[in-house]
Amino acid sequence: NARLYEQLEHQGRALAEASQHKSQFLANMSHELRTPLNAILGYTELILDEIYGEVPESLRDVLERVQQSGRHLLDLINDVLDISKMEAGQLTLSLNDYSMAEVVYTVSTAVESLATEKGLALKIALAPELPQGKGDERRLAQVLLNLVGSAIKFTEAGEVQIQVTATDGVFTVAVADTGLGIAEADQQTIFEEFQQADSSSTRLKGGTGLGLAIVKRIVEMHNGRVWVESSLGKGSTFWFTLPVRVEQQKEAA
Repeated sequence: NARLYEQLEHQGRALAEASQHKSQFLANMSHELRTPLNAILGYTELILDEIYGEVPESLRDVLERVQQSGRHLLDLINDVLDISKMEAGQLTLSLNDYSMAEVVYTVSTAVESLATEKGLALKIALAPELPQGKGDERRLAQVLLNLVGSAIKFTEAGEVQIQVTATDGVFTVAVADTGLGIAEADQQTIFEEFQQADSSSTRLKGGTGLGLAIVKRIVEMHNGRVWVESSLGKGSTFWFTLPVRVEQQKEAA
C-alpha cells in the first residue's frame, strides 16, 4: 500500500508539472501569435484609411472581411492567453475604485449594435445609488461583455436584460435572455474549459468554449461566484455576485 501510495503521489506530481508546462507553453504561444496578428490588423486599417493610396470598392470589401476575421481570431487568441495565464497563476488583478453603473453602460454601448442587428431589446435595470466598487474594472467589464455577448448570440427574438443590485456589501449582477435555454445536464459543465452546451444550434454558433470558464475564474478571483438558471426554450439567466470592495484577490486553489 505504501508503494502504491508513493507511485500515485509521484504520478500526481508529474501530471501537475505537465499541466503547468502546458499552460506556460500556451501563454507564451498566444503572446507570440498576437504580435504578428496585431501588425496585420494595423496594416489593414492603414490600407482602408487610404494611407497608401486610393482603395477600389471591390478591394475594400475584401479588406473589411480580412479585418473582421482577424479581429475574431484575435478574440480567440486572447481567450486562450487569459485561460493559460490563469492556469499558470500569472494573472493578477488590478484593484482600483470603479463604478459598476459605468461598467454596465460601457458594455451595453459596445454590444448595442449586435442586439439591434438581431432586433433584440437591450434593457438595463440598475438599483438606485449603487455604491462605489473596488476591483479590476477592466476584467469585470470582460466578464459582463462575455455574458451579454453570449446572451445576444444565443437569442433570436425578444430581449436581453442586465440587472444590478447591491445589498450588505455585495453586488448581484444578472444577465437574462429569452433565448434557447440550457439543458440541466449542460448547466453543470458549461463553466469548464472548452465546454459548450451540447446542442446542434449551439455548436453552429462556434466559439472556443472558454468564455464562461474565464468568467468563472475572474469572478472567483474577486472572491465571488457565478451560476446559471435556465430551462430549454425558456431562456437563461446568468448570475454573479462579488464583494463591493475587493481588497485582495483570491489565489487559485
